[in-house]
Amino acid sequence: MVKFALFIVRLFKRLIQLWGVDYPQFETLLQNKLTLDFRRNPSSFKSSGKQNQTFLKQLMVFSFLGVFVGMSLFTIHDLLLNLTIIYSVIMVMLATTLINEFTSVLFDERDNDILLARPISHRTLLLVRLVHIQFYMGYIALALSLFAGIVVAIQFGIPISLAYFLGVGLCAWITLLFTIFFYLALSKFVKGEKFKDFITYVQIFLAIIIFGAYQLLPRIIDMDEVNQASMSIHWWTYLIPPTWLAAFVNIFSFQGIQTDMMLLSVLAVVVPFAGAIVIVRFLSKGFGNILGQDTTEESTQIEKKSGREKLSVLMNRLFCATEMESMGWKLAMKTTQRDRKFKQSVYPMFGFIPVFALMMLKPDFKNLMGSIHKLGETNHYLFFVFIGYFGTISIMQLQFTDNPEASWIYKALPFTKHGHLLSGAVKAMLYKFFVPIYLILTLFTILIWDVQIFPKMLLGGLLTMLEALVIVIIQKTELPFTQAREMQQKGASVLKMILGMFLIGIIVGLVYLSSFIANWIILLISVFIIGIIMLTYRAIRAKKYTIS
Repeated sequence: MVKFALFIVRLFKRLIQLWGVDYPQFETLLQNKLTLDFRRNPSSFKSSGKQNQTFLKQLMVFSFLGVFVGMSLFTIHDLLLNLTIIYSVIMVMLATTLINEFTSVLFDERDNDILLARPISHRTLLLVRLVHIQFYMGYIALALSLFAGIVVAIQFGIPISLAYFLGVGLCAWITLLFTIFFYLALSKFVKGEKFKDFITYVQIFLAIIIFGAYQLLPRIIDMDEVNQASMSIHWWTYLIPPTWLAAFVNIFSFQGIQTDMMLLSVLAVVVPFAGAIVIVRFLSKGFGNILGQDTTEESTQIEKKSGREKLSVLMNRLFCATEMESMGWKLAMKTTQRDRKFKQSVYPMFGFIPVFALMMLKPDFKNLMGSIHKLGETNHYLFFVFIGYFGTISIMQLQFTDNPEASWIYKALPFTKHGHLLSGAVKAMLYKFFVPIYLILTLFTILIWDVQIFPKMLLGGLLTMLEALVIVIIQKTELPFTQAREMQQKGASVLKMILGMFLIGIIVGLVYLSSFIANWIILLISVFIIGIIMLTYRAIRAKKYTIS
């Protein structure tokens, strides 16, 4: 694969030199990066308890997904619309993969420290990074588009199929360039560590959007109308890159030269090369300095506690029974606030909540108020109790960290009651994530079902909290931030999820049964549940832990 990549690169040697890049340095650095990549297993697509999957198996997964991408060719009859949809899906998946898996390659500070200190220009280093990533994105794009390309060859002929695959290559390059422009624009407003945090939130946002689109769009779109639709050219069509590529392929059908199609095709060819010239020749230095910006500005400022932090301190004092439990609370709050991997694991689940709500309640968007009125006559408020369970997911991630070796501090501390730390950390997670989410869900139920529903929602929330604590005891949750993050791939998290879903089903059933008794009795039961929760916390505090 390395030799093939270098062969392709040499075809563009003259063009690369026109960009102001030192070609011998460029080829040597690219060869070294690709050689190192194939000496170790790729980091993504980890499987449960096994070695990391090879890049070939990753491509097989993308090829399988590509079958679904190409299915539209059998149903949508307009070629321009068809290819626009296919290129759009490929571009979204490539952008998601790039942001999630290759951001660390783009912002590898080791390159800046090691290479830029030598006579290597910013242009050369940036293009090495871009082509290094493009090598992988090209293979991923090919895997995603392979099935559709075969169908295009059968239905429309070999020339259009070849143009289609050439468009796939341009699609990968355009996606990469647009992502770079996004990073450069973002760096003008967000600097240093905040830049990294913002990228993390972008990754989370993309995960939520893709999941939501996958679940909701098929339920909203009338596929019969889409299958018979044809795409017409408007002024805003020129702003859609997938349409450029679709038009580029469409002109090879030789159905007559149309001005709109030619203009769109020119954009498909000119924009990738013009964009590369602008980035490599004029913006490479600014890109290389994105993470080198001064990040000490925040640390030099006097820290002022916000209202939310003051409330957290008050809740700490109110709910933590011991000083060590209070320390566990503070440890969990501070660590989860800055741990980007924790956010990537937990925050998407909170974004899935409105998607699940729409899937379960299935409101009629054409008559929303009428749909809400009918909803108030049902017992579908139980769905909100069920969805509230996702607010406790953060507790499952509490024990994982990228630096498990730092857990030696627990062994060095002059006390043995480590359960107090876990108890405080669990309380912090429930306060930080579950309580706000469940309060919002309760507010929605009150708006739809009136205030009389509050005792039932209170009972459901308390039982859900008790369930989370029971899982902590049954599954023998380790102390906060002591387990390597790779350990969560070994199936324990899946077992916790299955157990949690089973228990939440029982809780929903109990809340439903409570609808047959008076609200004052439900409130008395809730007080009893609070007592059980307090005893459960005591059991967690009393638990002994062996620290390796």
